[in-house]
Amino acid sequence: MAKNMKVNSKNDLTEGPIFGKLIGFAIPVILGNLCFQLYNVVDSIVVGNYVGTDALAAVGAVFPIMMLFNALFMGVSMGAQIVISQTFGAKDEEGLRTVTNTSIALAIIIGAAITAIGTPLAKPMLKLIKTPANIINNSSTYLMIIFAGTLGNVFYNLGSGALRGLGDSRWPLVAMLVSSVTNIILDLVFVIYFDMGVAGVAWATTIAHFLSGMIPLWRIQSGAYPVRLYLKDILHPDGIASRRIFQLGLPSSIQNAAMSLGSVVIQSFANSFGSNFIAANTIIMKADGFAIMPMMGLGMASTSFVGQNIGAGKIDRAKKGVHAGQLSAIVVAIVVGAALFAFGKYIMQAFGADGQVLMMGVSGIRFLAFCYVFVGLDQVTGGAMRGAGAAIAPAITSISANLIRIPLAYFLGAGPLRTEIRQILAAKTAELSTKATEFFATGAYSTMEEAEQSAAAVLAAPNHFMNMFYAMGISMFVGALLIYLYFKFGKWQEKSIIKNYDD
Repeated sequence: MAKNMKVNSKNDLTEGPIFGKLIGFAIPVILGNLCFQLYNVVDSIVVGNYVGTDALAAVGAVFPIMMLFNALFMGVSMGAQIVISQTFGAKDEEGLRTVTNTSIALAIIIGAAITAIGTPLAKPMLKLIKTPANIINNSSTYLMIIFAGTLGNVFYNLGSGALRGLGDSRWPLVAMLVSSVTNIILDLVFVIYFDMGVAGVAWATTIAHFLSGMIPLWRIQSGAYPVRLYLKDILHPDGIASRRIFQLGLPSSIQNAAMSLGSVVIQSFANSFGSNFIAANTIIMKADGFAIMPMMGLGMASTSFVGQNIGAGKIDRAKKGVHAGQLSAIVVAIVVGAALFAFGKYIMQAFGADGQVLMMGVSGIRFLAFCYVFVGLDQVTGGAMRGAGAAIAPAITSISANLIRIPLAYFLGAGPLRTEIRQILAAKTAELSTKATEFFATGAYSTMEEAEQSAAAVLAAPNHFMNMFYAMGISMFVGALLIYLYFKFGKWQEKSIIKNYDD
C-alpha cells in the first residue's frame, strides 16, 4: 500500500489544531444545509402563490416517496465519504483512486436504477399512499420528472460525500449555492413566464440538481486533490471498494428509511389532535429543521475528521476530535435552545399563529429548546462512529430511540386523547355543539358527525398535546445516551476498513 501521497494542508484533518479543523470544516456544511432549507421555503412560496394551493399540496404529497428513495443514495454517499476519508488519511493514493472512481460508478448505477424503477411506478405509488384524486395527476407529473432526473441528485450527494472525505466541505457548499439560485430563477421563469405549472417546478428542480451534481465531479477532476476520475475505472468499479461503501452506507440508508416510516406513524398520531395542533407542530418542525442544522454540520465534520485520523492510525487524535465535537455541539445547542426559548413566541407569530395554535406552539418549542443538547451529542458522536467505520452502531441506536418514541407518543399522548374525545362526544356538551356548528359552517366537513369529531379533538388537545413533545424529548435523550455508551465502551477503534482493506 503506497503512502507517498501529497496532500493540501487545508484538507488534511490529521494535522493541525483540532478545534480549528473541526469548526472550519463544519461551517460550510452548516451554511449549505441552511441554504437547502431556505430554498425549499422559497420553492414552496413560488408554488403556493403562482400555481395554487392544490399544486403546493401535489408537490408536498410526493415527499414521503422521495425520502424513501433518497435514503438509499444518501446512505451510499455517507459510505463513500467514510471509505474515502479513511483512505485519504492513510495517504494511499492508489486506494484513493480506486474508491473515488468506484463511488462515481455506483452513482451512475443507483441513479439509473431509480429512474428505471421510479418513473413508471410514480402514479401507482401515489395511489398506494392514498393521494387525493384532485392532486394525483399533478403529483404524478412532478414525481416522474424528478425520477427521470435522479442522476443529477445522486451525483451531487456522492460527489459531495467524496469531497468531504477528501477534507473539502467548501465546494459542496458552492454546488448547493449554485443549485439553490438556479432552482429559484428557473421556478420563476418556468412557472410565471412559461406557465408550466407543477411540471415547471419539477424541471427547475431537476436542472438545478444536474448542475449541482456536475460541480463536485468537475472539482475532483480539476487537479485540486491527489485523485482524478478515469473512465476505465468508472466502467470497471472495484468489487472490494463497492462492498466497503455499501457495508458502511446501508446502515445509514436503513436508518433514514426507518426514520421516514416512523415519522409517518407519529404524524398519524399528531393528526388525532386536530388542526390547531397540526398547525402548531408544523411550524415547530420548520423551526426545528433550521435549529438542528449546526449540529448536523458538526456531525458531518466529525465523520470526516475521525475517518481521516482512523485511516492515519491516529486513534488518540480521533478521540480528542470526538470530545472537541461534543463540546462544540453542547455550546451550539445551548445557544440555539436559548434563542428558541426566548423568541419562540415571535417565531410562531411570524407564521400567523394565534389563540390555541400559539399557545401549543410556544409550549412545545420552549420544551424542545432544552433537548437540543441531546440532539447535538447524538449527531456528533454518531457521525464520529460512522467515520471510524462503526456504521451499524449509530443506526441501531437511532432506530431504537425512534421505536421508543412511537409507543410513548401513543400511550402518553394519542391514546389518552382518543379516550377523552370519546368522552366528550358521549357527553354532548354545549361547548362541543357550538364548536362543531362553527366547524360545519366552514364547508370543510360533509357531515355534522365529522365536524363534531374535529371539535372534540380541538377541545381535548390542550390536556394531552405536551405528551407528544415529552415523547420526542425522551427519545432524543435515549438516542444520545445509547450512542455515547457505545463510544465510551464499544470497540469502534477496531472498525477501520483500512487495516483490513487487502483482506
